[in-house]
Amino acid sequence: MKLIPYGRIGQVEDVANAAVWLASDESDYVTGTTIFVDGGMSCYPGFLDNG
Repeated sequence: MKLIPYGRIGQVEDVANAAVWLASDESDYVTGTTIFVDGGMSCYPGFLDNG
């Protein structure tokens, strides 16, 4: 757990919430981007080259 910046394991709901937001009118101006739903792991240097 200490390697996950957010401090917890991701849940199915975390990805589902992002998908629901993307499908909603709230994200209508979002284009051409990648949204990482990973609790900050993609920003953590310890995970370079797969850990």
